[in-house]
Amino acid sequence: MSSYSVHLASPSEYEEAITLRIHIFVDIQKFPLDKEIDEYDPLAQHFVITHKERAHKVVGLLRVYTAGENAKIGRVAVSPEYQGQGLGRRLLEHLEMQLQQDAAFKQCKEAKLGSQYDKCMFYEKCGFVAHGDIYDELGCLHIWMYKPINHTMI
Repeated sequence: MSSYSVHLASPSEYEEAITLRIHIFVDIQKFPLDKEIDEYDPLAQHFVITHKERAHKVVGLLRVYTAGENAKIGRVAVSPEYQGQGLGRRLLEHLEMQLQQDAAFKQCKEAKLGSQYDKCMFYEKCGFVAHGDIYDELGCLHIWMYKPINHTMI
């Protein structure tokens, strides 16, 4: 049995996820705090991966919302001490199932994310394909990545 659970965040888990996001994106990666929480957070579904043996501590997270025909994924992060264990992949695999089954994403043809350029190999291993030019976002190079959503799996 797995020591981890991937699921839609409860209100308290959402607050814990925000704290983890700030730690990773602001404290470690030095993005500005005032850009971390944005207008998309209230629109998004927030998924977390929790450690069952550590009082269900949130150790990873992502958010997703509809943007036209895309399911826009963002703020994908795993706590540094839990990286390298396949937890980011588990989060994305769980999300892929949700996107296939959730009526809120029925109109979405593909998942889209803006990957930090140095992280794009991780997303490629998860089936995403880079498309377009590299762009700068807040002083960090990014590239758009896409993955089709297979609604026939429902």
